[in-house]
Amino acid sequence: MMDKISPGLIKRKIKIFNVILYFLIFLFLSSFFLFQAPQKVFCEPNSTEPNSTLNKEEINISAESAVIVNYDTGEILWEKNSSKKMYPASLTKMLSSIIVIENINDLEEIIRIPASASGRNHSAFKLKTGDRVSILDLLKASLIISHNNAIVALSEYVSDSSEDFTELMNAKAREIGAYDTLFQNVNGLDSEFPDHKSTAADLAKIASYCMKNDLFRKIVSTKNDTIKISNKEIEITNTNNLLEYEYISGIKTGLTNNAGYCIALYSEKDDLRLITVILNNKTIEERNEDSLRLLGWAYDNLKYTKIADQEKPVVSVSAGSQTIMNIDLYPETDYIDVININNDTVDFKNRIKDDINLPVKKNEVMGYMDIYVNGKKVKEIPLVSHDYIGAGYIYQELTDTGTSTEQTSFIIISVALFYFLIFLIIIVRNLFLRRNI
Repeated sequence: MMDKISPGLIKRKIKIFNVILYFLIFLFLSSFFLFQAPQKVFCEPNSTEPNSTLNKEEINISAESAVIVNYDTGEILWEKNSSKKMYPASLTKMLSSIIVIENINDLEEIIRIPASASGRNHSAFKLKTGDRVSILDLLKASLIISHNNAIVALSEYVSDSSEDFTELMNAKAREIGAYDTLFQNVNGLDSEFPDHKSTAADLAKIASYCMKNDLFRKIVSTKNDTIKISNKEIEITNTNNLLEYEYISGIKTGLTNNAGYCIALYSEKDDLRLITVILNNKTIEERNEDSLRLLGWAYDNLKYTKIADQEKPVVSVSAGSQTIMNIDLYPETDYIDVININNDTVDFKNRIKDDINLPVKKNEVMGYMDIYVNGKKVKEIPLVSHDYIGAGYIYQELTDTGTSTEQTSFIIISVALFYFLIFLIIIVRNLFLRRNI
């Protein structure tokens, strides 16, 4: 009969098994990290063609032409026939009024109404030749109640004639970038002016320009006011009844037989500021319904979104020819844009410089990140390292980094072998203990 192995010998053999086990774990982990060659990452867009552009999204409105524009950037967020030349009606007065504001210093000055600006002229009340009215009150009448002769009187005060003033308007339109616009008069009446036309996109540019003026912004957001004509007070009510909605604060309505019902709106909600222009509705009810439908869609779907975050790495790259290091690259700046959160697709493509060598300076540009929205490139941002990385780091020279597929296969096989070996050692250890206890 064989003598039993002493407990001390068993403990020593258990220690040997444990040492072997720990050594294998260490060996596996060392080799795993050693042979993990860093690779450059290129994020290709999911597709090269737009998935569903925001501009073409189907929204059912009755108006012939419309556009929604980001007030802060000028970007068109949605449109329907926005480049079609249309009659703008009294939306014309946005531009004629801003020219008056920019060319007159004393808005409290009292002027006399000339004969050419007397009468009703499709307006709420008459102006008589010789009536004394302040420039500010004439501006209010033009923008709040859309008085056609009030802006005629102002134009003739600024220029020798309304025709000369119209030249100022067209020059200002070109300055703003409204190149598809031609104004032939100052108030938008078009029965004798067949070429007096603009586009929804151009009118949005004009509206955005005008709303940057504090006085203009204040007047067009006024629901009710009182003006004086020859010391007689007249109460006026804004023709824009959508001002009853708290988030809408302007801008101008329009109506002629040729133009139909038109409106330009400024709205602000959830930090998103919009200019909306709608042209040629058949009724005021249709115009208001279209306006609210477009704004409802916009504020339900469009949100400012942080697409690139300068505090979050977007790619890890290899640096050095003899020395190999992993370097995290970050966007140089944040990028925030208005995104359709329910429809837009955002993709990235990172372009990394070749032959990145150590040392790497802090904030050194190592490549670029291209941002695509619905397949269209919208932004290019430099990629930088947040840290200084010197050349004196421990490294492993690699002769063959292999492909991404080969690395993945190596990792899977290594992990499988490792766990199999551990499992085998545990079985042998348990058999040994049962035999000798």
